Amino acid sequence: MRDPIRLLASLKLSVILVVVLLVALAAGTMVESTQDSAAAGRLVYQAVWFRLLLAALAINTLCALIDRWPPTRQRIGFYLTHGSFLLILVGALSTEMLKTEGQLALWEGEQSETIVNPFNQAPHQLPFAVRLDDFQIDTYPGTRRPAMFRSRVTVVDPTAGSFPAVIEMNHELTWRGWSLFQSSYQMANGREMTVLSVSKDPGQTVVFVGYLFLLLGMTTVFVTRIRQAQARAHLLAAETAKHKSAAAPKTADKTHDKTADKKLPRAAALLLAAALLTGAALPAAAASAAPVPTATAPLPDASVVAAVRALPVQHDGRTMPLDTLAREACWQVTGKADGFLGADPVALTLAWAFDPEASAEQPVVRLGSGELASLVGLPAGTSHASFRQILSNPQVRALMSEARGRQQRGEPLSPVQEKATKLEERLLWMQGFFTRDSLSVVPPASGDGNGTWSALPAFVDSAPAFATWATAQRNQPPAAYPAFSVLHDEVTYNSVQPSRLAWWILLPTTLLSLGALRYRKRWLDWAATGGLVAGFAVMSWGILTRWEVAGRIPAANMYESMLFLGWGIGLFALVAALAIRHRLVIFNAAAMSALTMLLVDLLPVDPFIHPIAPVLSGTPWLAIHVPIIMVSYSVLALGVLIAHLQIGVEIFRPAKRESVERLNGLLYWYMHVGSILLAAGIITGSVWAASSWGRYWGWDPKEVWSLIAFLAYMAILHSRFDRQIGAFGVAAASIVAFWTVLMTYLGVNFVLASGLHSYGFGSGGLVSWMAGIGALEIVFLAAGYLAHRRNVAQHGPLLATV
Repeated sequence: MRDPIRLLASLKLSVILVVVLLVALAAGTMVESTQDSAAAGRLVYQAVWFRLLLAALAINTLCALIDRWPPTRQRIGFYLTHGSFLLILVGALSTEMLKTEGQLALWEGEQSETIVNPFNQAPHQLPFAVRLDDFQIDTYPGTRRPAMFRSRVTVVDPTAGSFPAVIEMNHELTWRGWSLFQSSYQMANGREMTVLSVSKDPGQTVVFVGYLFLLLGMTTVFVTRIRQAQARAHLLAAETAKHKSAAAPKTADKTHDKTADKKLPRAAALLLAAALLTGAALPAAAASAAPVPTATAPLPDASVVAAVRALPVQHDGRTMPLDTLAREACWQVTGKADGFLGADPVALTLAWAFDPEASAEQPVVRLGSGELASLVGLPAGTSHASFRQILSNPQVRALMSEARGRQQRGEPLSPVQEKATKLEERLLWMQGFFTRDSLSVVPPASGDGNGTWSALPAFVDSAPAFATWATAQRNQPPAAYPAFSVLHDEVTYNSVQPSRLAWWILLPTTLLSLGALRYRKRWLDWAATGGLVAGFAVMSWGILTRWEVAGRIPAANMYESMLFLGWGIGLFALVAALAIRHRLVIFNAAAMSALTMLLVDLLPVDPFIHPIAPVLSGTPWLAIHVPIIMVSYSVLALGVLIAHLQIGVEIFRPAKRESVERLNGLLYWYMHVGSILLAAGIITGSVWAASSWGRYWGWDPKEVWSLIAFLAYMAILHSRFDRQIGAFGVAAASIVAFWTVLMTYLGVNFVLASGLHSYGFGSGGLVSWMAGIGALEIVFLAAGYLAHRRNVAQHGPLLATV
């Protein structure tokens, strides 16, 4: 009986099943992207073969638990982790078989106890009724964009009586085992309807308990591995002490080690240069590909600009200083947020507002396409044209009109039509300043902080008059004005540009840490550590200031998540440096933080604060889930740099086997910590989904790809433990696994373009960059594999050790 169980408990079988599962999951997301979610469920997630695959993995896990019975102290983490996996599967099966869910749609004043499942026409009766008394929508100031929507209801229970309740996004109502969630709404003929999601899921609690034990088990395994590594280190130290009598070999060995340590930074420097050059070159390529104009309209005096820079203006659902609006307008129109051709963004937008005739003749509007440039009648390489040039061209106007019509009909756009649509948006931005409608600087007389602000009074007809008016407003501020200290903080944040300042600090810090690796000078260690602390402090200040300005944690879009990515790298490095005390930790963190902040600064990603979707507001889970998941990405990013360094040593310094072994050991710890944090991020996201939509897992592509990334790292760690792969295999596999992280972070939105998480990102041309970097990665791994085979033939295989 023991032999069949041992066969089914095979760790090699576990890895095979995990790899097959993650491939199947990836296929499901592809089906959803090319067809729809129903097809993905029918062909993959709900298919019999997929259920059999999960059952096989459950049997493998159960047999592994039986095979290693009875538990020992060293196996506590193993039993907690693998037992929790079975518990999660049991809970998911309970959800599948026993969950009741549906929708309850109510017009104001209507009462009902019947829920309907769109996929199952049989209605279900609740043990109580719900009456919609009032449906309310909160909008962002000056807009019609919903900030929150809620249902004020009365629960009518035959046994417990009636009572009022409020249901809104992220704040469900739970009564008699049923949970009611605010889902959506409809408006027609002056009436309002709420749509509530209703569910009763006996499996959810089981799954959440499984989540808890999974994190506890993974943490216990991690602590066990630390103790085992410490025990091996003590044993090795004792063995080394026994052989101190061999003085001559010892001297030779020390010389060899020092040489190895000095050679390692050369490979590190080469890879660092390649990474930084790639990071800087990709976003800069588009900017340098075409000539730019060399003139702007006459600009107002510096004193005028200074007088209005911090003037509050209502825009995009919040009150901000004019400096921020001007920077966003410049970024939208010209492609440069911090000015154009040396012109201050406030000065440039004031020229648009008070000298529109001259401004319309200036070539400041970014075309974004050589084809559009040709249509305007300019050379294909021209990057900018004037407002008047563009609008006076009938072909361009026709193209924009055609694209607008296709959008209204819901038809797909061709690439040039998409470019034309974006060009029209730039023209509308500029038009808003020509008419001064964008200068909403007059708050309502009622003092209502959420009211709509008005444009400038008609008598303010010049930039100097605007400065005089702004000074009077500042001296006697209206009741609806925000605190000037907050406005000045935002102006300071804009001028400091913390992401740019951070990489300016971290790039020389990387060079200092590289010098510390090579020369082992104490002053270089202190300088590198100080630079990393300074860079981390700048990133922290930037995040905290943005938090204060936005009134929420800055974790709601791609730009803000990248801020947390760089910050997480610095945070983990400072903590890891105290525990590991290795110069490579500082170098690794400085290099990756510098690269991340450089990309944040240079990539064409919208850096401005915008309103967030109701599902992201009013919940603590945004401040819990996003930082955890981004720090996990940060740690795994540190690990992938170590993996590249390791393979780089294999290619360029094949004899330095000690360096490869040390790097692989460090890579293991990064992967282990990153996997725990990734699991915590997935779990907190699952709990958040349960509180927002009434389901902890819905096969959304972002959810699925985060699970794929986790499974990929689990496959590596298990293969490494079982010695199915050696040091090179671990490094190469970790690089491939990190691409699943990139797919989770970027690919779901920019490649698959599907799912519920689309509010987290904007559109952009990142797909081609990812493809280019991926091609370089394949070449690097191929070169590494050839070098690895050569090294194995000459020096023998190198096993992965901690």
